[in-house]
Amino acid sequence: MRPPPRRPSMPRLSPRMVRLALILGLVALGVRAGLASAAFMTPGGAILGWSDRPVVHCALCGVAVPTAWPNQTTPLTPESYAALLTKHLSLDDELGQMMMVQISGQALSPDAVQMITTQGAGSILFFAANIQSGSQIRALNQQIQKIAPVPMLLSIDQEGGTVNRFYGLVGPRPSAASLTSPALAEQQGEQDAQLLHTYGFNLNLAPVVDVGTRNPELWSRTFGSSPERVAAMAGAYLNGLQQSGLVTGCLKHYPGLGETGTDPHVGMPVLHSTRQDWKDTDLAPYRTLLASGNVRAILVSHEMIPAVDPNLPSSLSPAIVDGVLRQQLGYNGVVITDSLYMGALNQRWSVSQAIVLAVVAGSDIVIGPYNAQMVQNAKDALKQAIADGTLTRARIDTSVQRILTLKIEMGLIPLPQSSATP
Repeated sequence: MRPPPRRPSMPRLSPRMVRLALILGLVALGVRAGLASAAFMTPGGAILGWSDRPVVHCALCGVAVPTAWPNQTTPLTPESYAALLTKHLSLDDELGQMMMVQISGQALSPDAVQMITTQGAGSILFFAANIQSGSQIRALNQQIQKIAPVPMLLSIDQEGGTVNRFYGLVGPRPSAASLTSPALAEQQGEQDAQLLHTYGFNLNLAPVVDVGTRNPELWSRTFGSSPERVAAMAGAYLNGLQQSGLVTGCLKHYPGLGETGTDPHVGMPVLHSTRQDWKDTDLAPYRTLLASGNVRAILVSHEMIPAVDPNLPSSLSPAIVDGVLRQQLGYNGVVITDSLYMGALNQRWSVSQAIVLAVVAGSDIVIGPYNAQMVQNAKDALKQAIADGTLTRARIDTSVQRILTLKIEMGLIPLPQSSATP
């Protein structure tokens, strides 16, 4: 996964035009500063996002547990408590929980504060560009959790090898391909969990569960070409990552990029396997790992599998997400999309259009918005989909219950020890 695309650079200007632009820019800056002060200044004189952080409404604080739940002998479970909490969220709050946003820079900007507080984004995906030092990223993550209406999933891709977001802090880390035994994979998982926890992260978008080494984007990132080896190594890494209870892992890239030949960041991968070959190879590690009961999150990538769905890529396909992953494999945990602005999708769908289709397909958390306007566009598109019958409120409730269940299981939202006494 890569950061969102940058805007194209401006054409070169003559020295005279540069001077004129500079003068006009200074005038505009002065006007903008005045407007910004009015827009972001609090009664106490602080500027939101730059000085004192805003005190926000805690969306789930004070939710009372019924005195009979549902009877005095039934313990409150993460699932039942998540269902209760979901009822106390507005539709806007629920849609915010489904957004995994991205922020620019190494400190909170007003735009980032708006996505977290006003728009209630439920998760953030970080990249190496967000990390300057250990103390900086740890403080940033602490600030984010303090202003979030609901505790957030703070995620990063930390695989080792070529995908090492902490390289500037800890140097090189072993790649998946270089690990030679499940014991080493488990040890790497333990070490990565400690790194993430130290810097304030709680969700690692790893391990890679792709079978094969053909795709250039996955060079050194897969555990091998055998479904059995991939399942054993990925399972060991996941055990090490999650055993402390401090960090949760996420299997990727369902439904399997290992034998495709295109990087989804730039184009659409196509898997030409038969349906049976796909089941026997790419799905085999998922089947094994799901049977362990240790899988809490799965990331869905973008690829065409004509033998399963000839019309839609995997991330937007109800047949692949809901039909196979949910119904056939029996997975009921959180499904996260890969970034929806990738080249595999952006020639045909806008981010907002892709978000609606991804939710229809069965995903719970969508990666794509990287500014407040994109979050608003996504929410508007989902509300319109509910209004025209493409989606239902019950479908949104289901995703949010999965998300809150995960946050409860991770300890981000405390689970009451027992129902209240009558």
